[in-house]
Amino acid sequence: MSVVLAEGVADIGSEFADLDPSTDRYARRFQGPAGEWLLSCQTKALRCLCAPYPGASVLDVGGGHAQVATPLLDDGHEVCVYASSQEALGQMRGLHRPGLTTEVGPLRALPYADRSFDVVTSFRILAHVGDWQAFLGELCRVSRRAVIVDFPIASGANALEPLLFGLKKRLEGDTRRFQTMSRPQILKTLAVAGFAPQGEIGQFVLPMVVHRKLARPALSARLEAKLRALRLDRSLGTPVVLCAARDSAGMRAG
Repeated sequence: MSVVLAEGVADIGSEFADLDPSTDRYARRFQGPAGEWLLSCQTKALRCLCAPYPGASVLDVGGGHAQVATPLLDDGHEVCVYASSQEALGQMRGLHRPGLTTEVGPLRALPYADRSFDVVTSFRILAHVGDWQAFLGELCRVSRRAVIVDFPIASGANALEPLLFGLKKRLEGDTRRFQTMSRPQILKTLAVAGFAPQGEIGQFVLPMVVHRKLARPALSARLEAKLRALRLDRSLGTPVVLCAARDSAGMRAG
C-alpha cells in the first residue's frame, strides 16, 4: 500500500498515525547535541521500565522511528516492529539484525492472537491515533506480561499548546498537533484490560522546544535535575513513559 499525505503529516485519527515519526525529516529532530540528549532521556526511561523483562519478545507498534527497537535489540530482546504501511517502517526499512522482524498492517486491529508477545511498546503514537482508548486496549490484548507507552499529559507546558502551537511551529519548523490525556484516563483504560501500573517517568518539565533551542545538553540536564529535585516531574513531566503489567489474576488465567 502506498501512502501519500499532505506535507507527509497525518492528522489526529489518521490510520497512518505512525507515518510522520518514521520519516527522515522527523529523525532530524533528534540529531545534533540537543536532539541526541532528548532521545537519550527517552532511551534511559525505556530501558529502566523494560529491565524487569530480560530477553522478552517485544512488539513495537508504530516503531518505524527505530527509537525503541534499536536499544531493545542492543539489550538482547527479540523485537517485531509493526507499522501501518511499508512507508511507515521508515528508519527500519532495509535494516537486518538478529532478533528483528518487521510486519505491516492496521494499527487499530492488530493481527495477533491474545498474549502473543511478552511486552508490547508504542512510542510517538498514542497522542495521534484518535481513539487512543481502543488502541491502548489492543496493545494490552496482545501482551502477555506488560505494555510500555508514552503519552503527553494535559498539564505543564502542554496546557498552553493550543495557544502556542503557531509559535512552536515557527521555532521548530517541524511539528504536528497532538491530543493529551490524563493519568486517570490512562489508568482506567489499563485497568479495564487487566493491567496495573508498575512505574512511570515524566521526561521533561520544560518544553522540548526550549531544550532544542538552548542546544546545550549539559545545561538542559542541570535544569531538569533541579526541577526533578522539586518533584515537579511527577506532575508536570511530559511525555510520560509508563509501564503497566498484566495483573496476577490475569496471568493465572492465561
